[in-house]
Amino acid sequence: MQLTKEEEAILAGDEGEGRAFAMKVLMNLGDLEDASCLIPIVSAHISGVSYHTAGEALIRVLEDLNGMGARVSVPTSLNPAGMDLRLWETLGYPDDFANKQLRIIELYSRLGIDITCSCIPYETPQSVQPIRMGDHLSWSESNAVIYANSMVGARTNRESGISALAAAILGKTPLWGMHMDGPRMPTLEVKMEGKMEPHHFDLLGACIGSDHNSNVVVFKGIPQDADRGALKHLGAAMAAKGGHAIFHLHGITPEQNLVQKAYDTGMIEERLTLTIGELEKRKDELYPSSGNDIDTFVLGCPHFGVPEFQRLNKLLSGRRLKTGKRLIVFTSRSIIKMLEEHIVLSLRDSGVEIYGDTCMVVTPLRSIGIDRVGTDSGKASHYIPRMSGVETTLLPLEKIVDLCAD
Repeated sequence: MQLTKEEEAILAGDEGEGRAFAMKVLMNLGDLEDASCLIPIVSAHISGVSYHTAGEALIRVLEDLNGMGARVSVPTSLNPAGMDLRLWETLGYPDDFANKQLRIIELYSRLGIDITCSCIPYETPQSVQPIRMGDHLSWSESNAVIYANSMVGARTNRESGISALAAAILGKTPLWGMHMDGPRMPTLEVKMEGKMEPHHFDLLGACIGSDHNSNVVVFKGIPQDADRGALKHLGAAMAAKGGHAIFHLHGITPEQNLVQKAYDTGMIEERLTLTIGELEKRKDELYPSSGNDIDTFVLGCPHFGVPEFQRLNKLLSGRRLKTGKRLIVFTSRSIIKMLEEHIVLSLRDSGVEIYGDTCMVVTPLRSIGIDRVGTDSGKASHYIPRMSGVETTLLPLEKIVDLCAD
């Protein structure tokens, strides 16, 4: 990878040990991916925030970076932490876990990072600046990456936590992968037949992620007015099951020029048709059920945004949770503040618990007394059993509300 004279000086330590470290990380990544050069980015988003998933190693890395005098040079935001940073005592987190998690947040803050902890920086107030088509980013949260690439037309690879942090410090990232036209062009057409309900988008994403993880997909048959929350779940499930970084919706997503070029040049070598019935038949294979005896239901993976809160509030209108049932929603602290006087208050009056800063995937559920959950999230259904050893059942949101509310 070719460096400019300025970049060579950074590598030599002329701008401090922290920036030299970041340059070494990005040089290694660039050489590995055969990148030609570094390009400027407009923002970064860092995963690897929860003590539950990253442990002591993360604390040591962040302490070292602070000791090197590192600071971020572009707007940078954080993924969810392992607990609600204000209400952790209410939920019963162990003191040792809480102290370690708070230390991680303190160390990130000292690097100049916005500590609004959310996995949806593309719709979270007080996080990174709004992104636009063509913006180059360095984001490391899987649902955020696929949403930014697909729904906005911004450009980011699926970064690791350390490569995104290095890019945040330097303000640059290697030119490869999703930053270029070629890897963004579809190679597989998937046509959907039948009327899709919101939960079908999770199943569709899981099917494609499981069966076609090496393809960039263009979907046909998705309605123009498809709910943005459902599309968010589509991408999240694809990214969780298959590692995808982008998809296209025929006639909807921004990069229709790349879709047309793929058709014109014969890049789309395979065409597949799926029906709603076929998606339903795959459900138990993709997401084995833990049964119907569920007392705790968790929502907000990806984090709830305004449309999801509006939908849940409408479903719960005039209803209250049944005795012994818990419905927990995860979102960012800033979205709670935005909706606090109306929707959040109404949901809490119905018995819903709403927490910020964390989510059900990166929090130690067993340590707060939860060993079985229901959720509407394909991504959460994929990760919770693997990361927390908690039995999980995937259900439509309407079914969840009916099971837990009168």
